[in-house]
Amino acid sequence: MKIQTIDKTITINAPARKVWQVLWDKDYYKKWAASFTSGSHYTGELIQGGQIQFLDPQGSGMQSAVASLIENREITFHHLHELHAGKKGQSLGSMSERYLLDEQNGVTTLSVKSDMPEEYFSAMGAAMHEALQTVKKLAES
Repeated sequence: MKIQTIDKTITINAPARKVWQVLWDKDYYKKWAASFTSGSHYTGELIQGGQIQFLDPQGSGMQSAVASLIENREITFHHLHELHAGKKGQSLGSMSERYLLDEQNGVTTLSVKSDMPEEYFSAMGAAMHEALQTVKKLAES
């Protein structure tokens, strides 16, 4: 499987703690993650070494490990394998996803790098752009 990396950055007129809340509060997450698939959500706890399932309403998505976490600053997921209706699917090898927040004077720069199978790169890149616009709108309101 050939991998490409989505690399997006957005400036948000809000403190990092508010941006973090919008990213990872489960109710907020559903709002911006709908850019990828309506009904997207996650299960599990965001703790370093923890396991998270990123899912659609049918229970398909991926199982990921929280590789690193510094609250209000950065989180990195190592994507482990696909899930199909809740059942373990294909390994995702060394794919990862990282969110980095850098706050200066109450303004946060959010950078996202997300590894992706080449066949999904274009569609997921566009969805990530839309998702980050939603994060910005929610954090600035």
